Amino acid sequence: MKVIAMVSLLFVAACTPKLQPTMSIESVDQTRYALSDNYANHRLQQRRFAASGGELAYLDVGQGPVLLMIHGVPTSSWLYRKMIVELQENFRVIAVDLLGFGSSDKPGSDGVNYQPESQAIYIEALLASLGVSDYHMVFHDMGGLVAWELLTRDIKATGSVQSLTILNTIISKQGFDYPKMKKGMMAKAMSEAYASDLSSAAVLDMTFKNMGLTSTTKLSEGECFGYVAPMREGADKALYEFFTGFDDDLFTRLNAHIKGLSSYKGRTQVLWGAQDTVLTTAQLPQLQASLKINSSDITVFENNAHFLPEEIPSVLSGKIRAFILNPSS
Repeated sequence: MKVIAMVSLLFVAACTPKLQPTMSIESVDQTRYALSDNYANHRLQQRRFAASGGELAYLDVGQGPVLLMIHGVPTSSWLYRKMIVELQENFRVIAVDLLGFGSSDKPGSDGVNYQPESQAIYIEALLASLGVSDYHMVFHDMGGLVAWELLTRDIKATGSVQSLTILNTIISKQGFDYPKMKKGMMAKAMSEAYASDLSSAAVLDMTFKNMGLTSTTKLSEGECFGYVAPMREGADKALYEFFTGFDDDLFTRLNAHIKGLSSYKGRTQVLWGAQDTVLTTAQLPQLQASLKINSSDITVFENNAHFLPEEIPSVLSGKIRAFILNPSS
C-alpha cells in the first residue's frame, strides 16, 4: 500500500506544472500542427467555433481528404496529437474537443447539451461552417456514441461519411464494462474526483493503468498534464452526464443505430487493443456483422490496451493512411 501511495503522489507531483506555452502566438501557424508535450502549446494552436451549446475548440490542419477525429472520455483532441502531426501530411485533419472536454466550453448541464445526439449536432454545425462535405471519421471510446449519431443522420441525408476507422469504442452492452451509476452523490463524487486539483492526477493515473496503457508505455510530465489540466477546468459536469447516462434509453438508441448500419455504403476498418478490460474484443462480432466488415480490415493488437493513440500512434497513422489512400491494397 505504501508503494502504491508513493507512486500516486509522484504522479500528482509530475502532473502539476503551470499551464504556460513555450510557443508564441506570433509563431503559431494554425494550418500546420507542431507536436509538443506541452498542453499549453496544443491549446495555442486550436481554433474556436460557437456552437449552440457553447464554444468548441478544434484543430484544422493539413490538406487533402478531410479526416474528422473524435475522442472519448476522459480525454480530448490531445489524445491524437502524435497521430495528427503525421496525418496532416496527407489529410486535412479536424480534431474536435467535445463540449465539456479539453479546451471547449464546459457549461452547466441541462440534461441535453452533453448527450451524444447534441454533440453530433455541434460537430455537424462546425463542419458546415468549415465548408466540409465529404469526410472520413476516426473515433475512440465514448466518441463512438457521437459517431453513430453522425453516421445515422448522414445515412438518412447526404452520404458524406466516406469511411470509418474505429478504435476501441462503444458498440453494445456485450463486452462493455460500462459505468453503472445513478444520478446522485456517488456519481457527483466520482466526477468531481476527476476535476479536483487534489485528486485529478491520481484518478487519471488509475484510469490509464487499469484500462488504458500497458506497462511499456510511459507518459512524460507534460503529456500527463495534457489530460489533467482540462479536467480541472470544469469537466466534472460532462463526466457526471457520462457516468450516469448508461440507461435503457441509451442502449435502446444505440441498438437502433447499430441495426441501421447495414445501410452504410462506405468502408470500415477496426483497430482494437486486446488488453482493454472495459471495451473488450467481445464487442467485435456485432460490429463486424452490422457493418459487414471484411476480416482483413479488422486488426487486433494483442499486446496493447485501450489508448492505442498513446501506445502505437505511428502504426495507427500508417493503417489509416493506407486504408483511405490505397483502398485496393
